[in-house]
Amino acid sequence: MSAIPLYCSTGTIIGRVNGYNYRHILQIMPALCEAIPLDGLELMMLPAFLDRLPEMARELSDAGLRFPIIHADKEIGTHLSTGAATQDSALCADALSIWDKNCTMGERISAKQIVIHLWGGLDSDAHLEGNLRYLDRLRARAADSGLEVLIENVPCTTADPMANLAVIHAAFPDQRFVFDTRFAAFHGQLAALTETPWLIGDRLAHIHISDLREGEVRDFSRLRPILHPGEGKIDFPALTADLLARGYAGSVTLESPVMHEGGFAVEKLAASLSLLRRLLG
Repeated sequence: MSAIPLYCSTGTIIGRVNGYNYRHILQIMPALCEAIPLDGLELMMLPAFLDRLPEMARELSDAGLRFPIIHADKEIGTHLSTGAATQDSALCADALSIWDKNCTMGERISAKQIVIHLWGGLDSDAHLEGNLRYLDRLRARAADSGLEVLIENVPCTTADPMANLAVIHAAFPDQRFVFDTRFAAFHGQLAALTETPWLIGDRLAHIHISDLREGEVRDFSRLRPILHPGEGKIDFPALTADLLARGYAGSVTLESPVMHEGGFAVEKLAASLSLLRRLLG
């Protein structure tokens, strides 16, 4: 095990281009986990999985793969945002139903943490107070499955991610967070990773790694394609050195994808993970 645990997101190899076939995890990840080596995987939940969760959980568990963390379906935050904006209780109820299924999946694969995009969609964070009204319920349901909820600094349109996280921190002082490097760079907030006093300590539990091309702050076209470390503007050697110097005690996940019409660029994925493995010690 490394000083900073390194994981790979299953979202790096599962997507629309391959029909959201979760069995690619079984084909690719065991050898990759051993070769790097990795401390585990982060399971990215997708709407296409919802009707197959018991079967999927059984196959992933039988493969002997470790999933310390699960990333909840991004539709949850979108439904909460849109539901709060339109006062559509059915959308919010749908979000809670998806959350329940995601938490059950996390429990079945022995995950300990679950990442949530608390806001999202076209309405983004315009009604953050509406989303926050559900946080107690979300945390309680996750706790029933032995999961700690981690809130991510996702892009937004009304305020900015760090301002939103500060609001959440004030209302829920024990809440812990995920810092996504690409999202932070998109908002010009990379420095917040080590310059936000309340975040520097144990409130920061996890970091998502991917790169971002040069461009204007809040230019949403910059979010795609998702780049690998070294392909964009983020100085990852400096960032990881600063984390190590500050005694960061959380974990890190690579999120940069490698799937394409013909299959997977597994060598590229291995190279990015190997780079992070070296940088993290």
